[in-house]
Amino acid sequence: MKTLAIISEFNPFHKGHKYLLDEAKKQTNAELSLSIMSGDYVQRGEPAIIDKFSRADSAMKAGFDMVVEMPSFISLQSAEYFAIGSIKILEKIGIDYLCFGIEKLNPDEFLEKVDILIEKSYELEELTKNNLHNSSFTKARYDATCQLLGENNFITSNNILALEYIRAIRKIDSKIKPVPIKRISSLNKESELKKENISSSTAIRKNIFNDYKDHVPNFSYEVIEESIQKFGIPSMDYEYEIFKYLLLIEQKPMDNILGYEDGIENYLWKIAVKNQNFSSFLEEATTKRYTSSRIKRLMLNFILENESHLNDCDINFYKVLAFNEKSEYIFRNSKSMPVLTKKDMDRLTGNDKKVLTQMLKASNLYNISTGRDLNQDFTKKIRRY
Repeated sequence: MKTLAIISEFNPFHKGHKYLLDEAKKQTNAELSLSIMSGDYVQRGEPAIIDKFSRADSAMKAGFDMVVEMPSFISLQSAEYFAIGSIKILEKIGIDYLCFGIEKLNPDEFLEKVDILIEKSYELEELTKNNLHNSSFTKARYDATCQLLGENNFITSNNILALEYIRAIRKIDSKIKPVPIKRISSLNKESELKKENISSSTAIRKNIFNDYKDHVPNFSYEVIEESIQKFGIPSMDYEYEIFKYLLLIEQKPMDNILGYEDGIENYLWKIAVKNQNFSSFLEEATTKRYTSSRIKRLMLNFILENESHLNDCDINFYKVLAFNEKSEYIFRNSKSMPVLTKKDMDRLTGNDKKVLTQMLKASNLYNISTGRDLNQDFTKKIRRY
């Protein structure tokens, strides 16, 4: 039975995601569709607009057969580690196709440029190093990629992430087949709602108190509105207070934390000590060298104690958020163990148990900061459809 996967955040689930899933099924003829989805914190280094169970629920109603939770330390890293961490899990689950959105280019053009960038990886690294003076790694990589390709049409956040997916597939010699699908109507970073009613997650979040209803499926709209009425819109204010306490009072070391760079704790200390609220802290801390997403990811990794050695863990489990009867085929044929209950967790050992513990910590941080109940991972019933 052929299985496709989509790496996702669904923050929130919208009509563009439904289009991607429908196109993926059409192009691959896969009988099963799975998503590995960021948990309660997403790659931008922010709490998700609604909790992971609600987002998984929307994905299942849209036509997925299973939603698996991405380990929190993977979702809180840059594109390279976000991609390789996710691909390694999907490889062990036994996925045949990885489908993902791309922008501006058709799939054949995109794959041609990916081949160039991977074949010329050494040149890309050297150009990036040369561009790093007074620039963030992201900007240095952007400029290096433009230099190597001779144009900038390739460079979008979605395309860079897609490039890293393919690079990761080749790095671990996986048989997963990449299937790029061109986005329609809206680019990933566009902040205005589109007349065609297919808009980016960014645009929907920015217009969450406006008329966004036609841009998401009805089932997603109901979940979003229910969450907003009950819990409001999450912010980083609570997390910032914890961050300040650990950095300024505890003076907890940061040098073993994912995303750390030598001297960054002193830089952040000087800014945190004079900024009472998170928004002013982030505005002052963000520079060409330190992007806002990088700072927020580091803050969360610091709070959660996500240490660098986690990237070396060989993960042999996957945590299921939702599934249907058809997806039980995956349970029987996967090379790794599904975790649905507390009993499953108790069977884990070593690094697997450490990784899952970190995932539970992230969920509880989100729960307490948004006013939700603690320890929902094994008290909230896994949704079987």
